[in-house]
Amino acid sequence: MTRGCKIWLWLVLIASIISTLISFTTMSYYGGSGIILVIIGILQSIGAAMLLFKQQKEGFYLICITSVLDGILTISQGNTLLGLIAPIARIFLTYYFINKGDAEKSKDTDSNFTASTSNIDYGTSDTTTASSTDSFNSTFEASNNYYGSGTTSTQNNTTNTNNATSTQKNTANKEEKFSTKQAQFFGAAKNMDVTVDLYKELEIDRAWDEKSIRNYLKQLQKMWTQRQGATNDKEQLLLIDKILKTIENGYRFLTKAIRRKQYDEALEMAYKSGKIVDAAEEKLHTLLDQAKAYYRKGNIKLATKFAEEALEGKINDVSVYDLLARCYFENNAYDKALGVIDQGISIFKTDINLHWLGARIATNGTKNFEDAQQRVNALIELNPNNAIGHSEQVYLHLRKGDEQLAFQEIDSYITAHPDDDNFKRGVAYDLDVYSNACYYYDPAENASYIADKESYQKCLNLRTKAAEIYADEHTQDQLERIRYYGQKEWNDWNLPAIKSLALYGTIFTAMGVISGSTSGGFFPIGVALYVIMGVLIYFSFRPYWQINKTHVTGQMGTTELIVNRIGDWSARAAAFMFRWIIKLVYWFLRFCLGLASGKWL
Repeated sequence: MTRGCKIWLWLVLIASIISTLISFTTMSYYGGSGIILVIIGILQSIGAAMLLFKQQKEGFYLICITSVLDGILTISQGNTLLGLIAPIARIFLTYYFINKGDAEKSKDTDSNFTASTSNIDYGTSDTTTASSTDSFNSTFEASNNYYGSGTTSTQNNTTNTNNATSTQKNTANKEEKFSTKQAQFFGAAKNMDVTVDLYKELEIDRAWDEKSIRNYLKQLQKMWTQRQGATNDKEQLLLIDKILKTIENGYRFLTKAIRRKQYDEALEMAYKSGKIVDAAEEKLHTLLDQAKAYYRKGNIKLATKFAEEALEGKINDVSVYDLLARCYFENNAYDKALGVIDQGISIFKTDINLHWLGARIATNGTKNFEDAQQRVNALIELNPNNAIGHSEQVYLHLRKGDEQLAFQEIDSYITAHPDDDNFKRGVAYDLDVYSNACYYYDPAENASYIADKESYQKCLNLRTKAAEIYADEHTQDQLERIRYYGQKEWNDWNLPAIKSLALYGTIFTAMGVISGSTSGGFFPIGVALYVIMGVLIYFSFRPYWQINKTHVTGQMGTTELIVNRIGDWSARAAAFMFRWIIKLVYWFLRFCLGLASGKWL
């Protein structure tokens, strides 16, 4: 921003404040229009401040809107000439000073400076650069099989590395332009013609904030200015001039948040399009490609090694942070994984995949649910209309054991986004995966199965909800699998007792019928034995989860145990009673025979 632009904006700001104060003091005289004047003055002051202190283009729009409203109000009060001239002049002059300042910057920036490799050779004017090879671009999805999908991008138009080395040439006199003619105040990243990586040219860490970069550039500029005044060598002076202009470009594009964001986006596009030729960067990408290849093969050790080397070289690729974090995660180094994630986020602040992976590692790795919630909040805030943040919130609720809260989150999102099938499928599959925790693993048999009622009911609820949300072959198959454990199977452990109860129940019932008494005697005993047999048969059909529980614990359930013991005791009591009756009849018959033979007389 030029000095003239700053002076003009200060005048607009002061005039707006004074106008607001005057309108406020005379508000009772003007009535409703006075209130409007106060509001216009406040908004115009805010707009001028946004332009002056933040260099935000929204401030210019605010000045335009308030100027038009002020003009309309002035015309309505009968002063047509002032109502037309004042707003037009204010808008025109503001636009003129802003674009004049950007035009001057563009002229300065159009100065030629040498594009060298990542380190500037301050001792000589000769710099070399290797011929380019197209970068390898791989697209990875935010899933658990991030690098193991089996489908990889292939490198097109690849130039042999040895050929690149052999075709190096002197570029000391080659002028590379960093043009910003189209990237003025109202420009965008796509309009920037970036051919130089200022971070590498000036050895700036991309994780630094704008204030740190500004302080660093201030020291760097001071050092080279002193060197400039301490030499009369023409070649060195030309080189220092180029370095100082590079530092000026650093001030221009890296010390303001909005400009830096535009530059970063343009820099990424420049690397992808091949506008920036950097042999060191190509070597780092080769390391990253090797790390990805080893990761896909399952060699985590070598994948970690090459990814760390690529990161230490400050490669300009967000996927290195993602890959290295996954390597650390698989080695159970959860804190290191989150450290890499946070390092990547400090540079690539809007990368959804990094935010997502950080939340997932905090949830499953460190199990710091408070940290995980903060990361999920940041993910949702970053892109509130993207399903990935909301589905990750559901995932976090599940891992915390808040199934009902997860269901409420799901229902709330689906109500607001009924056509979002990606969300439905994602959370449905998450519910199925989470339900696998209900299974009991038997190391002796190397098998997993449901082995208690609580786990069965929980798993059934989760998979039923998943099938309701998104009904496909997978969710239906998962639901049928859990329903299997609710099916009942005959338990033949009670078969001896059932046979005994059936036998003696029949005998006692028959004895009661033969005796001619169905209200007393043996008949009620026979009926009671039949009833106990029926209850025992009912409890002999047990669900598979209960059979598995008995297999694991070696014990029956409390109710089942009571019924089985009652059945067993009843069968034994019936047998004892029948034997006692037989013996009683036997002794009674002997007694009768003894009397008849006179033996007992």
